[in-house]
Amino acid sequence: MKFSAGEQWDEKDLKARETDGRPALVVDKVNQYVKQVVNDSRQNRPGIKVRPVDSGADVETAEVFNGLIRHVEDNSNSDTAFDTALECAAKGGFGFFRIIRQYSGTNSFQQELCFKRIRNPLTVLFDPDCQEPDGSDAKRVYIWEDMPEADFKATYPKAKPVDWESIDNGKTDWYNEKKVRVAECYWVETEATTMHLLADGSVVSQEEIDQAKAEGIQIPEIIETREMDKPVVKWAKFNGEEYLKEPQTEPGKWIPVFPVWGNETDIEGKIIHTGMIHAAKDAQRLYNYARTATAERLSKPGVYIAAVGQVESYVEDWDGSNRNVAVKRYDPIDVNGTPMPPPRFDGTDIPSSLVQDMQISEHDIQGSLGMYNASLGEKSNEKSGKAIMARQREGDMANFHYHDNLARAIRHAGRYLVDVLPQIYESKKVIRVLGLDGKAEMVDIDPTQEVAHQKLGAKSIYNLNVGEYDVSVSVGPSYTTQRQEAADAMGQMFQGNPALMQVIGDLYFRNMDFPGAEEMADRMKLMLPPPIQEAEKSKGEENPEVQQVIQQAEQVIAQKDELMQGAVQKIEELMQQVQQMQDEREIKAGELKLKSREIGVKEYDAETKRAQVLAPAFGPEQIQALVMQTLQDIFNQPVQQMPEPIPMAPLMEMMPEPMPEQLPPELSM
Repeated sequence: MKFSAGEQWDEKDLKARETDGRPALVVDKVNQYVKQVVNDSRQNRPGIKVRPVDSGADVETAEVFNGLIRHVEDNSNSDTAFDTALECAAKGGFGFFRIIRQYSGTNSFQQELCFKRIRNPLTVLFDPDCQEPDGSDAKRVYIWEDMPEADFKATYPKAKPVDWESIDNGKTDWYNEKKVRVAECYWVETEATTMHLLADGSVVSQEEIDQAKAEGIQIPEIIETREMDKPVVKWAKFNGEEYLKEPQTEPGKWIPVFPVWGNETDIEGKIIHTGMIHAAKDAQRLYNYARTATAERLSKPGVYIAAVGQVESYVEDWDGSNRNVAVKRYDPIDVNGTPMPPPRFDGTDIPSSLVQDMQISEHDIQGSLGMYNASLGEKSNEKSGKAIMARQREGDMANFHYHDNLARAIRHAGRYLVDVLPQIYESKKVIRVLGLDGKAEMVDIDPTQEVAHQKLGAKSIYNLNVGEYDVSVSVGPSYTTQRQEAADAMGQMFQGNPALMQVIGDLYFRNMDFPGAEEMADRMKLMLPPPIQEAEKSKGEENPEVQQVIQQAEQVIAQKDELMQGAVQKIEELMQQVQQMQDEREIKAGELKLKSREIGVKEYDAETKRAQVLAPAFGPEQIQALVMQTLQDIFNQPVQQMPEPIPMAPLMEMMPEPMPEQLPPELSM
C-alpha cells in the first residue's frame, strides 16, 4: 500500500541521497494498471440475482428480493464499498466491505441494512483459518478504528481511555495522546438444536414445534429427526480494557464482513496475499533509479580542466561554475608558459545504457502485470477491430481474477441479505423496491402469510420467510450503458436502412437520455404504420368479456372478505358472551355450594345443642349413636343442582348467513 502511495525507494538509500543532496525521483508506472482494473469493474458492475430453489419459493417473490436488494444497494451507495474493496485488493492483495444495521431515521424504530466501505484494509483482522474464498466460514473477525480522544469521550462518556502501558504487557497501540483505539468483534457460536422433517415436507426445529403445540396448532407427523449445530453470530465493541457495547446476537448465520482477495498463496501453511503491484516493485525501482540518474546527469554543469595558474586570479568567476555568467576570465599562460584556454567537457550527454535500462524496466513492469500497451489503448501493429479486441482481451484475462473475487464476495453478500432481510422486516408493512431501470415501487409483505405470494384481487402480498432462494451474480454493463449501446446499435442500423426509422424510431428515442427524448418517442409512436399500432393496441388491451368476468370475480371476492370479517367479529362477540355466561354459572354454583355447607353446619349446631340438653338423660352409647346419625344425615344431604350449560343452538341462530362455496353461474369458467 505504501509503494502504491509513492514510497518506492528503500529507506536506507533514500536517507543517503537526502544527506548528499542528490535527487530520488519516483516516476510511477504501476498505478495506471491498477486504475485500469478498477475502472473496468466500475463499467461492468456485478449485479445480485435471486432465484427460487424449492417448491415453497416463488418467482415473483424472488423479484421482490431483487428489488429490495437493489434498494439497499442504492440507499447505501454500495458501489463505493465495492470499488474501495477491489482497489485495495489490486494494490495490497486484500480488501473488505461490510453490511451493518441502522435505524432508518431519527424518529423511527424500523431498522434497515446498508453497505459500508472499509477504507483501510489493515484495520481488519480476518479469521486466518478461513478456507472459503468468500469468507463464508469465518468464525472470528476484528475491526478497529482510532478515534480522537474528544470524540471518544463524547461518544462513550462512562468509559475511560486506557493506557496499555499501565498494564505492562507491551501493547501500546490502544492509546496515545490524541487517539483511542476502539475495536469491534464478530464471532460465531454454535447452539445444539433438533430439526424435524414433517410429513408435509417442511423442516422445523423442536422450538417451533413446542410453540405450535402451545398455540393449539396440529403438527403433521414427524418423518425424520436429526441433531445439528445452529450458528449464532455475536457482536461486541470494546477498548483496551472494557466493553463499550455489551455482546449481543446479530441476525443471520454469517459474519457480515466480506473479503475481496487478490493473489493467494499457501506456503507451508502460511497464507500470503499479494496484489498487482507486488511483482512489479523491483522493475519499478530500477526504472526510478535510471530516471533519477538521467536527471542527475542533466543537472550537472560542464566540467572545465584548467592548468595551475590559469584561474587563481579570477576565483569569483569559476567558483560555482554552474552559474549563468556571460564572461569567464582566465590567465592565458599557465605556470609552464603554455598559452591555452581551459577546455570544457559537456556533462549533459546521457549514456544510451540509461535510456535502454528505462525501456527494459518499463517492459518488465508490463510483463509482471500481464498488461501491455494495447491494454491501455495505445496503438500497436494490429489493424482490424477483432485483432485489437483480442489484444485488449489478453490484458483483461491476465487480471480477471480480481473481478471474479469481487463477484464472489458480492454473491456471498447477496446470500447474507436473503437470509437477514426476512428477520429485519418481521411485521406487516409496505416496503420500497427498485426495478432494473431504477424506478421505485411499493409492495406489501406479510410474514404471517402461509405462502410466499398471494394475490387478493389486484393486490399482491408477499412473505419473504417462505421458501428457499439461491443467489447468483451477473457481471455486465449497467442498465444505462445497455440503453446507450442499444441506441448506438439502432443508429448504425439506420445508416444502412433509413426506412427502419419508421418502424423502430420510437424505441430509438426512448433509449436516449437527452431532454425531450420521451416526447419524441411518443410522437414517433403515433407515426408507426397502422399494422404495428393495432398490434401494440391489442397487446396492451384485454378482451372486454374477460375484463368483465375479472371485475365480477373481484366483487365476489370482496363480498366474501366482508362477510368473513363480519362473521369473525360476530364469533368473537358470541364467544365473549359465552365466556361471560360460563363465568356467571360457575359463580352461582359456588354460591349454592357454600349455602348448602352453611345449612349443614347450622343443622349440626342444632343437633349439638339438642344433644347437650338431652345428655343427662342418655348414656355414653346413646350419645355416640346420636352423633354418628347426625354426621351421616349431614353428608347424605343432597346438594342443589347446578344450572344447565348454556345451549349453543340460540348462538348458532345468531350467526350470519353462510357464504357461498362456489362462484355464481355467470362467473364460473
